[in-house]
Amino acid sequence: EMSGSEEERQLELISSLKEQAIGEYEDLRKENKKTKDECDKFRQERDEAVKRLEELHKVSHMVIEEVSCIQNHLEIEKTCRESAEALATKLNKENKTLKRISMLYMAKLGPDIITEEINIDDGESCTDTEGSPGACDSMGCQQIIKDLRDQIISLQEEKKTAVIELENMKSTFVEGIAEINKLKEQNAVLASEVQKHHKVLEKCNRMSVLAVEEYEELQVNFELETNLRKRAESFAQEMFIEQNKLKRQSQLLQQNSPPDEQLSKALDENAKLTQTLEEERLQHQQKIKELEEQLCNEVLHKEIKSVKQQLKLLEEEKKELEEKCQSAEEQIKNLKHSVGELEKRVHRSENPVPPPPPPLPP
Repeated sequence: EMSGSEEERQLELISSLKEQAIGEYEDLRKENKKTKDECDKFRQERDEAVKRLEELHKVSHMVIEEVSCIQNHLEIEKTCRESAEALATKLNKENKTLKRISMLYMAKLGPDIITEEINIDDGESCTDTEGSPGACDSMGCQQIIKDLRDQIISLQEEKKTAVIELENMKSTFVEGIAEINKLKEQNAVLASEVQKHHKVLEKCNRMSVLAVEEYEELQVNFELETNLRKRAESFAQEMFIEQNKLKRQSQLLQQNSPPDEQLSKALDENAKLTQTLEEERLQHQQKIKELEEQLCNEVLHKEIKSVKQQLKLLEEEKKELEEKCQSAEEQIKNLKHSVGELEKRVHRSENPVPPPPPPLPP
């Protein structure tokens, strides 16, 4: 009865441990689900940030192309202006030469023409001082130069606006990269936390598996002990019946045989019974020992199998994390390359290549 109550207490303890392990397992499952939901949310935010960054990258490319186009137009306008100024200077010199030649011819006509020549020289000196910066006397040339200057001013304003927009895009791009780095850090922290919870969950699973295996082992031992106890009781009952039978036989022998023969027979029977009981006890102990060794080997085999499965899962998880890390490093490398290209283009837009020299007048 004491052994039965102790076995019942052990069974109750194992069942309570099993329920506790199941409760902890359910809590960890809920927490793991919550962590996975948060991870999916952060992953979605990261994808949205990358999408916004790609859009900003496209817009910055468009702005850079527009700035390059404006610079090309500016260089063309500058070349046209320099060509127009060179042409105006050439025409001015030709006009002066023609005036001198005409005055030489007019000097041969009379003194009145000489006075006019002096006035023309004064006007020529004035025109020389006015035309020194390269201006043209004709209204058409001056209008063309004025239009070109207005276009240059407007193009410079557009260039300033484009540079400001490019700086804004660059700052937005840097903010996007900072946000992506922040999201990556959050993802790394979240991944470590998920891994930590996963380890705790695996530990709880091992505990629950060990508890179940221990419960099964105790149940098997309980059934084995119950069977052995029943066999021992039946064997004891058989021995009791045999003893009663021997007692009756000894009584009959005492009545029919002399005392020495009865005593010798009783001693022989007692020795045989003692030897039989000892053999049965040894066989019983040997069977119990073999069953215990078999149970230990089965438990050890189950533990080794469980550890191998856990190692396999850990290797798969490690491989998946390495692939994610490699993908993130490639993405960071591409982003750095894009930033470098943007900086080079901004530098080229801020320091444009000088235009080619204007063509020489014919």
